[in-house]
Order: sequence, then C-alpha cells, then structure tokens
Amino acid sequence: MVLTGALKVPFFNRLKKLNGGSVAERRLVSPFFWGLAWFFFVVAAARPVWIGEAQQVNRDARNIVLTLDVSASMEEKDFDVNGRPITRLNIVKNLAKDFIQKRTGDNIGLVIFGSEAYTYAPISPDTKTLEELLSEIGIGIAGNQTAMGDALALAVQTASAVPENARIVILMSDGISNAGVIQMDEALRLAQQAHVKVYTIGIGSDKQSLQNFFGFIQNSSGLDLDEATLKKVASDTGGQYFRAKSTRDLKQIYDTIDTLEAVESEDVTVRPRKELAYVLILCGLACWILAFLSRRVG
Repeated sequence: MVLTGALKVPFFNRLKKLNGGSVAERRLVSPFFWGLAWFFFVVAAARPVWIGEAQQVNRDARNIVLTLDVSASMEEKDFDVNGRPITRLNIVKNLAKDFIQKRTGDNIGLVIFGSEAYTYAPISPDTKTLEELLSEIGIGIAGNQTAMGDALALAVQTASAVPENARIVILMSDGISNAGVIQMDEALRLAQQAHVKVYTIGIGSDKQSLQNFFGFIQNSSGLDLDEATLKKVASDTGGQYFRAKSTRDLKQIYDTIDTLEAVESEDVTVRPRKELAYVLILCGLACWILAFLSRRVG
C-alpha cells in the first residue's frame, strides 16, 4: 500500500520548538512556576475574603401559621367585591395574600382543614412560594366537615418547630368543630403549653343569600359559628377574637393583626462573606505541579 498523503498539523513547528527548545529556555519555566506557586500560597495564608453587598436581615422575625377553613360551607357567597358576590374562601385567600406581602422578613406557614387537617406549607420566609400555594387551594380539598381541633393542634405543632419568640397562629373558620380526633379544649391546652398566641376570626354574615325563581332573598339562616369557643381560645392564649361579616370587616381585621404584631423595624445589616483561600491554594498546587513537570522535562 502506498501512502499518497500525510496529516497536516498547522502548529507542528510550534510544538516541536516547545519540546525541543534549548535547555536554558526550559529551565526558565520551572522557576517561574515555583515563584507563582509561592505567591499563591503566601496570599492564601492571609485568608482573603470576598465581601458582598449589604443586606438587611430582620433581627426578630415573627413565626406565623395561617390556619384556614376550606370546608364546604366556605363556598357560601356572602361577601362581595365591587358589588359582585364572592365566596368566603376566595375573599379570605385574596386578603391573606395581601397580608403575607406585608410580612417581609417574617416566617409564615399554612395549615388547611376540612374533615382533616394538613400542613400545606411549613414555616418559611419564602412568602412568594406561599402566595402561589395559597392561590391553588380549593373548596373541599381537605373534606367537607370542620376538624377545627385537629387544625389548631397541628398549627401549634407547626409553630413549635421554630424558636420560642413570637409564635402566632391565625385561625379562620366559619363553622363549629364537628370532625377530627382532637377536641378544642385539648388543642387549647397544647397552645398554652407551647406559648403560642392565637388570633381567631369568625367568618360569615348573619344572613345567608339564597336564590329562587324570583331572585335573591335573605334568609336568616343560621351561620353555624362557634363564637364562644373561638373567643375562649383567643383570650386564653393572649390573642384576640374578630368577627368578619363583610369584606371590609375582614380587611380591617388583617390590618389590625398586622399592627398588633408589627414587623420588627430595627434590622441588622449583614454582608455575605466568602473565603477565597482555598481557591488560591488550588492555584498554588497547580503551579507547583507545572513547575515539577517542567523541571523533569529540563
């Protein structure tokens, strides 16, 4: 077989010169890398630090657990926005979102309850994710009854997972506890033992809107709301009870709680710090290896 061509390497002459250069040229490479390695090691010994931009950190964040009734009765449309009827759940969600947006720096969690109670979002400073989760909640997602005792006990447990400073539960319901395994008295004792302050909100108007063939009529339906228990839970834990009969009432309640549990105004300024010594040590080691290899070649 006759080879009629050859592989062309455009930088062959440069490689040849580097590999076959004079001894003097190759000996100059080794001291350079030794010196560079020494420089990196000396600078690393000084422990240089990268300091980022100043950030505000709340010194004493509140730890709040919103506890929301999502039972079937929360579908009642006895609230309104701009004259248009809206369900109890939707108005609570909308105003709760506004409340969350004001609590920058606080840690907030979410418990929902119907026939059963669930931790929908653990306590976290990530209010953006909490707002998204809140918008996804629908009627009956946890069942159609009202396990208020289970919900309060779970909210207390969730709040107790953080250090004992300003543990707060906001319990919102439009009914009476008729499901679950934990009674309200027992849940109240748990809240007192864990030093959790509970704000309770009774949701719903005194009358219920019903529609028939002739239009809307007002029926003095009985709002099945256990105000006595909600008041007792609030007073015995150092909180307050509120009654929300309208959209305006509920907004004022959120504003009041926001004022009573104001976000700590005195912030601490911190700057993120990152140690750079290990990066310089790695650079020094790389130079040391290159110096060693160049010396062997020489």
